[in-house]
Amino acid sequence: MASLQSWLQGLGPNADLALRCAFNTLLGGLLGFYVRELYKRFGTALGDRESFGNLFPVLTAITVVVIFVVKSSLALSLGLVGALSIVRFRTAIKSPEELVYLFFCIGFGVALGAELRLLALLSAVIISLFIAGRRYLPLGLSTRRNLVVTVSGEAAAFFQEPSAGVLAVLKEVAKDVDVQRLDLEDGRVQLRANLAVARPEDAPLLLARLREKYPDFDASYVNLDSLM
Repeated sequence: MASLQSWLQGLGPNADLALRCAFNTLLGGLLGFYVRELYKRFGTALGDRESFGNLFPVLTAITVVVIFVVKSSLALSLGLVGALSIVRFRTAIKSPEELVYLFFCIGFGVALGAELRLLALLSAVIISLFIAGRRYLPLGLSTRRNLVVTVSGEAAAFFQEPSAGVLAVLKEVAKDVDVQRLDLEDGRVQLRANLAVARPEDAPLLLARLREKYPDFDASYVNLDSLM
């Protein structure tokens, strides 16, 4: 113990600050992993939740370090503001839910950077209850399914009036229809779209309607929630 104290004293007056920052950064990374698992379990955004969630531990840890730097020196905080003012972040956030989880991580980082560890842990419990409650309470979200639907067939059925055609059939069942890709070759079209349906039984119902109206078409879907 004496040798450890002498070693810390040899590091200078900032040794205690560095150790506290390292501990809080480690705790922030662990909370970031927790947020990642929460996002993978309860998130409803379309896209690769695995790779997006892997950013959460790093974001939380970096925020802890930044807050430690800002609160330790006024000059460094002003320099940080100047540095960030020339940085342009061009990555688009496709879903408001993704932005919520990013703020979740930043909030942890700010609290731990201010050394309010109990506040960070309590907020993690309370916010987790809200996130889980959104899934299990009767808010219409507990049975939501995110699908990728692929439909291929004659081109004429894809370019009709908005009230008719393949897209109209998709919109009869799905809440949101986001066309990802449309290929036209030799008079046939292959369409791939992201869909959000409210009930599990809506997915086979969608295929049944497509086959009823377009019996010669090929149609399939993949449940994104089962892949996460």
